[in-house]
Amino acid sequence: MNNNEDIKKSVALLKADFSNEAETRRKIIDQILERILGWNVLDISYEEKVQEDGANKYADYIIKNANSSMLIEAKRISINFQLPKNTLSKLNSTLVKDEIGEAIIQARDYCRKKGIPFAIVTNGDQWIIFPASRIDGVSFSESSAIIFHSIDDVLDKRFDYFYKLLSKEGFIDENLKIELIGRSEDQIEIRRLNKIFSGTTNQTNPVFPLIDREVTVAFSDSLINDNPELLEKCYVSTNDRQKFDQKIQMHLQKKESLFSKSLRPMRSKESSGFKEKIKTSTNLNRPLAILILGSVGSGKTTFIEYTHKISAKEFFNENLPNPPQWIKIDFRNFSQNQIPLDFIYNNIFQTITETENHILNSYEKVISKAYQQEIDSLKKGPLFLIAKSPEKLQEKISEKIYADYENKVSYIDKILKYYTQISPVFVVIDNVDQFESDTIQSDIFSDSIAFAGKLNINLIIAMRESTYVNHRSSPTFDAFDFDPILIEPPPIPSVISKRFNLTEQLLERKKGTFKAINGANFEVNNLADFIRLTKSSVLGTEIGNRIDVLSNHDVRLALRMTREFLSNGYTDPGKAINFYQSGKEYRLPVHEAFRSILLGNRSVYDENYSVIGNPLDSKLNQNNSELLRLFILAALVKQHSTTGSEFITATDIAYNLTQIGFKEEITLSVLTSLCSLRFIHTRSHKNADMTSSFYPSRLGGHVIKILLGDLTFIENILMDTFISNKEIWDNMKRLSTVIASERDIIHKLELRIERAKCFYNYMENLYEPLLVEANHRKLDPIWLTHPLREQKETFYSNCEYAMQSAIRNYAKK
Repeated sequence: MNNNEDIKKSVALLKADFSNEAETRRKIIDQILERILGWNVLDISYEEKVQEDGANKYADYIIKNANSSMLIEAKRISINFQLPKNTLSKLNSTLVKDEIGEAIIQARDYCRKKGIPFAIVTNGDQWIIFPASRIDGVSFSESSAIIFHSIDDVLDKRFDYFYKLLSKEGFIDENLKIELIGRSEDQIEIRRLNKIFSGTTNQTNPVFPLIDREVTVAFSDSLINDNPELLEKCYVSTNDRQKFDQKIQMHLQKKESLFSKSLRPMRSKESSGFKEKIKTSTNLNRPLAILILGSVGSGKTTFIEYTHKISAKEFFNENLPNPPQWIKIDFRNFSQNQIPLDFIYNNIFQTITETENHILNSYEKVISKAYQQEIDSLKKGPLFLIAKSPEKLQEKISEKIYADYENKVSYIDKILKYYTQISPVFVVIDNVDQFESDTIQSDIFSDSIAFAGKLNINLIIAMRESTYVNHRSSPTFDAFDFDPILIEPPPIPSVISKRFNLTEQLLERKKGTFKAINGANFEVNNLADFIRLTKSSVLGTEIGNRIDVLSNHDVRLALRMTREFLSNGYTDPGKAINFYQSGKEYRLPVHEAFRSILLGNRSVYDENYSVIGNPLDSKLNQNNSELLRLFILAALVKQHSTTGSEFITATDIAYNLTQIGFKEEITLSVLTSLCSLRFIHTRSHKNADMTSSFYPSRLGGHVIKILLGDLTFIENILMDTFISNKEIWDNMKRLSTVIASERDIIHKLELRIERAKCFYNYMENLYEPLLVEANHRKLDPIWLTHPLREQKETFYSNCEYAMQSAIRNYAKK
């Protein structure tokens, strides 16, 4: 006999014997919970104490995990509840009356005292399931209860529904929450401070307008790449090979290799490989097909430009009789409504016709020879009768060439087909992954390859490694034999150093006047001095280290952060310049620089606009899952603090989170956001999915081991973190109001620290249920870390240091 029949038989026997509550629980309710619904002793708390009116009462069952909980109030089977015939009933006087009403109220009150959202009242035979504690403004009497009228209803007629709601599997999938509340989200109010407080106006460095143009030139990739002289000064030819971060004691992992053999030109032994490939193109029977691969901001475009304009410059010497041609097509200007092949032809046509003295636009050197075969054919055929009349013949030939010119495609085809017979032509396709659409990317690839193949052109395509992985199995790539070249990111400090040196040169002996913080005009005889003192505040300092860490190997992002820091990082440059010019050492306060980097050109932190995401809010609109970003990241960092070779699979992560109450869908959502925020990476180059393996980035390690103890970081991200506790929310909102109007610097900082500590303690307590459940379920030790508690002493010391510094600098003497 199966479990269901055993239990139904027990119900009949216990009813006949008028059995007590203990028998009802042991022989029916326990059996349903454990044998039918899949709960075990780790999930269920029996006879948990509940204080009511000074007396100790006991809840029969509390089933809970880190995500949700429900309470079961058991009654003896001999009590037959008088229930409405409906399977769904409002919790009003129709249902809440007599003995069942007393039991429902009792269960509801227990739930409210324990903070439990759902309750069940049962005598083993009848089951009433309802929301006991709501935060969405719906009253108890307006809420509805789900009713199972008998054990036959439970185990036969509506068993699938019963199982879906109350089984361990169904409860983790949040079916009960969705059925009774209508949604899984419970963060429905506006409780983020950045939605209420706009912050103070983000002050621009008053000296920045004087150096804006030079900084923009030096710290912009596009402007540097267009100028060979500047490109040569700023190019960094080595890769970042750091494997262990001493500061956070964490092994730094890299993604798996895409190829068993590939050229890595950022390594000294292979630095000339790409240049040599280009040079040998004249001797090959078939044109080159090269893939330039690298992560976002790794320097793919800069490497391509450097090769063309610097390292292989002599190969493309325009003074040669038939110089090799280099035509770059940048898909950043591509529109989704365009056809890729049309875009390619239009760009080549524009390059040829609008570039001054372009050899492919020369009638004598190229056009006449490209059309010679067709002209000869026309003279023997359709134009035979006028072949002896040079003027008429030339007119017809001009008409033919101009018609092709207007058509563009025919014109380009003839010119390139001719020129590739006498000299190499390279077409470079860059930024193909500006659009995330696989269809658009695939169309670009197939059109580029078909175009190059038709005209015997050397094709170079630059793309992210992840884009290549998504398309490498497609027929387009499978049928084409590409040589891969992997661009590894250069060391960020080296890049920043060269850009500062260039800015310094551009500003040398330039004068300017700006309005100082006290309102007086401040004259600077040499603005290069400001860059020199700024450079000393960045290179080899904590500020420089922060830029390096936050950029996470993205050169473009590092340049942007440095520009924003120069624009907003100095509130009193006059003081800094005076210190520097008098021979005294001046270092910009780290907190000022870090704040400017976090905020950019905004006045208050918002994850959507910052270079760094918020590890303390998973943005799932659920209170209990709010800290899952931190929980997962802390485990990955813990793993890589002890070993540098272990990846953690999505399956393992999902299993551990399921153990404490979170469904796979939530886990994957959090993993995806952690990857997009660059806190973690997949081992492969693909987007996160359930087949992925993960490791923490250096940025992720610094978040856990450094930034959680940093006052500037905490008081900025608290502005974009949901606060579910009303008492805490009201206090933080009150403090923020007072801070906004306070003018005394020391007292203002005291209030800011009070708010930051209030937030920190709240988040520490919010993390606790995750850790408690992880310990209770005996998860692997990597899941048993509490990063907020571990960094709390550092955070409080940081607050004290900031306070003492303010007193030293601003106390009235």
